[in-house]
Amino acid sequence: MENISYNFEEFTSFGSKFSPKISLGKTGGFGFSSGFCHRYNINDTASLKIYFDKSKNAVGFRFFDKIEDGTVKLKLGRTGGHLAARSFLGKYGIDPAKFSGRYDPKEITDGNAGKMYVIELKERSGA
Repeated sequence: MENISYNFEEFTSFGSKFSPKISLGKTGGFGFSSGFCHRYNINDTASLKIYFDKSKNAVGFRFFDKIEDGTVKLKLGRTGGHLAARSFLGKYGIDPAKFSGRYDPKEITDGNAGKMYVIELKERSGA
């Protein structure tokens, strides 16, 4: 028998979700999966700002450790975070029923806003 040294880490998170997703619900709210919160370490986040790029139909999210001017409070729970966004969607004429679904966010660094997470809204087939 060989004497090989390993540095094992015990996995105890059965049933947990690790997929980082941002979703748009049919009723007009954004959801951040527990996998997103875990991967990007936003569990201690107090607030966020939302941005919109009309030409790319892209929504950007920037997170803050404290509440600042222009931010909205992020509601965090055991299964991730969520944010009611009806006023945001209304301002830009985004019908949540047409664009609802789960999105894979891209982490970017914007020249003006800094680090943010972006999803590009796609119209659902049959919507």
